Amino acid sequence: MKPVRYTILMICAAIFMFLLNGCAAVKPFEREYLGLKIMDFAFEARENAVESHWLETLEGSSGGSGGSGGGCACN
Repeated sequence: MKPVRYTILMICAAIFMFLLNGCAAVKPFEREYLGLKIMDFAFEARENAVESHWLETLEGSSGGSGGSGGGCACN
């Protein structure tokens, strides 16, 4: 029974150490990267919305987010 308990304890300890590895302090010179547009998920969502509108208009079909259409993708 002891080896099973020891194995479970070691697995739990390994998982705990793995989860603690993600906790880190950000240094001042590393904070500049957090302000980039690539780090903003909302920016990517807006970019994807524009691209999907453009593709739907060119293909003449819609993915359920608007009406059907076709043409040059201009408003």
